[in-house]
Amino acid sequence: MAYSVNLNGPGPWGFRLQGGKDFNMPLTISRITPGSKAAQSQMNQGDLVVAIDGVNTDSMTHLEAQNKIKSASHNLSLTLQNKKNFTNIGLVKGITVNMKRR
Repeated sequence: MAYSVNLNGPGPWGFRLQGGKDFNMPLTISRITPGSKAAQSQMNQGDLVVAIDGVNTDSMTHLEAQNKIKSASHNLSLTLQNKKNFTNIGLVKGITVNMKRR
């Protein structure tokens, strides 16, 4: 289930990203700095970044996502999906994989 986080600026926000379209991986939160604005929110390491300031991240490269975050000077709005609610099997171009949980 997706949830929203609003961080009041200015940065630094206190988290790091991994992934992006150029890495064939979804954008995820890879690290949260203790005591940071991100740490004071409900963000969790491993959560999927669904949108940055209302812009869907499905087709964003890592650099595009970084730049979108850096351009947020007063407020950063993130839509995240808890890591427990998705299965990352990797992205393979041209192949659709359906997984069924047991």
